[in-house]
Amino acid sequence: MRNMITACLITIALCVSTWAQPARDDVLIEQVTRFQQTSAMNIDELIKAQFRNAEPARGFSVVDPYESTTADTVMKWKARPGHESEVCALRFSGTDRVAYELQSFESPAAAVIAGFTITHHGRCGSCSTLQDLAVYLGTSDLTTPARQCARRFGLSRKRQCFEEEIGFTTYCSESWTYNARHTKKACRSTCIADYGLLNLLFHRYPGENVNQAGQLRPCLQCDEEQSGPGFKYSAGRTRRNSGIESAIPRPESEIYPVVHTSYFH
Repeated sequence: MRNMITACLITIALCVSTWAQPARDDVLIEQVTRFQQTSAMNIDELIKAQFRNAEPARGFSVVDPYESTTADTVMKWKARPGHESEVCALRFSGTDRVAYELQSFESPAAAVIAGFTITHHGRCGSCSTLQDLAVYLGTSDLTTPARQCARRFGLSRKRQCFEEEIGFTTYCSESWTYNARHTKKACRSTCIADYGLLNLLFHRYPGENVNQAGQLRPCLQCDEEQSGPGFKYSAGRTRRNSGIESAIPRPESEIYPVVHTSYFH
């Protein structure tokens, strides 16, 4: 799937066999391709350290952040003073700049002093890799394909969709899968009232995502409130905390400024 995304980006044309949209300039194409060739050396250890006393779903490696045994950890993290200044940063281990280490820091200054390059705001997680950054940068609209994957039956099929059809790494796909399942459970009634049952059954989402006052529509707001904290803890990287605009308009204040052109210099 990563090769397929790369092909789409290189040809600057719509690839009908995947939902990934092409990048718009040669610099971004080269950047995304380079990201896909890197490897996070310590991602396994990082995933295992997220919840030390909980088990993942069968066949998964990432633990569900929405279970009763893990939700408390997420809430304590969210309530902890100083968590809002955290950043995830990386440092390459060799001059070829292929293998790198991910590490969470309490502040941007701490990351820079340690010789790391900031890759996103917030703690590191399953989507903090440069491979996953390549997907975020190369896919202008993740809302539509994510909805497609969320409709798949069973966790394994959802994960397979996020991994093979969108291009996320396996760990990142698992965080997206848990998020999709939890949103469906927690926001079902809100989304039915918002879009209408028939529209949801026929996969139609009429109307704007954001009203004139800049507020998210109820279904999206429910996802933001009910699933957002768990996803940020588990996945780490999001579009906004990586400085990337999304298909859903957001205030500039919510887009964390990150420069993704300095990793290989």
